[in-house]
Amino acid sequence: GPRTEPQSVAVIQDTLRRGVDCHVKITNYRKSGELFENLLTMRPVHDSNGVYRFCIGVQFEVTRDTNLKSRLAKLDKLIKLLPATLEVSSKAAVGLAHKREETEEETQTALTEKLTSALEGNTVGPDNQ
Repeated sequence: GPRTEPQSVAVIQDTLRRGVDCHVKITNYRKSGELFENLLTMRPVHDSNGVYRFCIGVQFEVTRDTNLKSRLAKLDKLIKLLPATLEVSSKAAVGLAHKREETEEETQTALTEKLTSALEGNTVGPDNQ
């Protein structure tokens, strides 16, 4: 919609292209047209041969309430459980090998810090750390 952040959409597209995690706050619309904000986390999953297989996305509706800190802590735990690699029995890569192209800052920034930054409206992902 018109209030959806173009920078967040660009980060999502770049995430899928580069095969790295991203965390963005994005404005969405309900069927009724009502606006709401989501904190979207995406984790690309590669098989053990390095072939990109799929992406897991977790949406977290942003509400400014007293439980936000507790809800973010639960989200942090959930995201840490998401796999980045899927073991396959075949040693031959079937599909396009896709290297994770993470920057040093992406690998060294704590997940909690990334989520908090994204919640503040800063895109956290490829080229937008």
